Amino acid sequence: MRVLVFGNPYLKYDSLAVEIAKELQLQGVEFVMCDSPEQIMQEKFDYIMDVVEGINEIKVFDNLKLLNPHRMFSLHDFDVTFFLGLMERLGKLNKVSIIGIPTNYDKEKAKKKVKAILEKFK
Repeated sequence: MRVLVFGNPYLKYDSLAVEIAKELQLQGVEFVMCDSPEQIMQEKFDYIMDVVEGINEIKVFDNLKLLNPHRMFSLHDFDVTFFLGLMERLGKLNKVSIIGIPTNYDKEKAKKKVKAILEKFK
């Protein structure tokens, strides 16, 4: 299973997904740190993990229509949403699941929840 991870490790409010991916060691799960939203078009993946503003709990989004670009935290995240929407419209994306982590969420609690989600998806 491949999980594309987005976020900016230099910005506290946008780094949690990156920190979790670096610390979690799960058999059969490969975390791919993404520097650019274009990687969505280049990489094969099963899931995406990113920080999302406006949610209080970790949430899995299975419907791109539920992802309002204005709810994503940064312009970088808007680009991720844009590329996903573009791929969907071009017929290059059948289904995508995004693991959304709230900003300012407790890291240890997030690691446990993300681990449980990914183990369930295996």
